[in-house]
Amino acid sequence: MNLSKLSSILTGLQPLITYKMANKTKKNDKIIAIMLEELAQGASLRAILSPQNKDPERPCWETFRNWMKKDPALRSSYEEAKVDSMEFVMSEANDLLKSSLAESRLQEKTDLGKTHLIKSFVDMSKWKAERIQPKYYAKKDSTTHNFDKSQPLLVKWDK
Repeated sequence: MNLSKLSSILTGLQPLITYKMANKTKKNDKIIAIMLEELAQGASLRAILSPQNKDPERPCWETFRNWMKKDPALRSSYEEAKVDSMEFVMSEANDLLKSSLAESRLQEKTDLGKTHLIKSFVDMSKWKAERIQPKYYAKKDSTTHNFDKSQPLLVKWDK
């Protein structure tokens, strides 16, 4: 069967195909508070809103994003929860390192694969912390200069 014939068959069936629209999720402050608490405890928004484990009362990603666009207070609460989650994630990374060090002291050989996974987890945690909470976790060797753009920038080297 060629593509044009298949296309004409599907076009003919189009009026027969009905789509059931999902119910519009109503904004529920209690559900939002629970979601923000889960975010503050290190869960990702994707996991919280995932269709596989999503409570029917919770919005989908697109709905939640639209709510945040329209509601500055919700956006602020979301950002605050993400900042709070960094302390939780960094503590989790620290606990993982401590337990792995304790385990490795009891073993003759350390599992190299596990070591690389832990290093990746810690590196990812540090990267997220630098982006979400740069005031506390940013690398200190990076510099930012604010200057008057109407004046020329002069660079001098000491001898």
